[in-house]
Amino acid sequence: MKKLKKAAAIIAAVLLLFGLLTIALNFIFNYTGWLYKEYLCELKNSVYEEYGISAEDASRVLSRMMYYSTGRADDLDVTIVENGEEVPFFNESELSHMRDVRKLTRTVLWMGAVSLVLALAAIVFLIVSRDRAALRTFAKAYLIALAAAVVIIIALAVWVLVDFDGFWTTFHVVFLDLESSTFDPAESRMIRICPAELFADFVGMLGNIIAILAGAVGIACVLYLRFTKKKNA
Repeated sequence: MKKLKKAAAIIAAVLLLFGLLTIALNFIFNYTGWLYKEYLCELKNSVYEEYGISAEDASRVLSRMMYYSTGRADDLDVTIVENGEEVPFFNESELSHMRDVRKLTRTVLWMGAVSLVLALAAIVFLIVSRDRAALRTFAKAYLIALAAAVVIIIALAVWVLVDFDGFWTTFHVVFLDLESSTFDPAESRMIRICPAELFADFVGMLGNIIAILAGAVGIACVLYLRFTKKKNA
């Protein structure tokens, strides 16, 4: 029984960390007020002057893309005014790509929700059983998993800074269809309204939210380990 509880504690720690990641993703995808701020305050002039698409239309389309990716919107039937003419925003290739993105996003969020439920159930079980040793194992495993995640994130950040195109291509090869994810900016409005600054801010916000959530749990684990160590001394 002790070995089973120990294994459950270790698995719960990893599942909890993944669950926290998906909470951060879910927040960014479903609360898109930051997109309006991004375009209306920071990207307004560049988007309109270069492509003839207003900041309001750009932020509205991106919000719809976010909602569609998570299932909150059923379609991407969106029109915009481009250089004074009302036109459908997405072409068929972009719609096909977004269907793939939707499938990937919803799968990740679903896996995250399941991971979070399982992790919390395991933690409650360990608390109810008053197995201090297993809870200490959970705390240690979580801190180790958190440290490993930080190393991986730093490595990915370096990769992005050094070779963004290589990172982007690899991501699409692994998780999406590369051919259907490659667009010519001259033909794709979706690419035109997604400058590098937008992706950078997206990743930055994601990192901040994860740091707050995962860091808070990490601090709780450190405090628990110190408290129980003193109590056992």
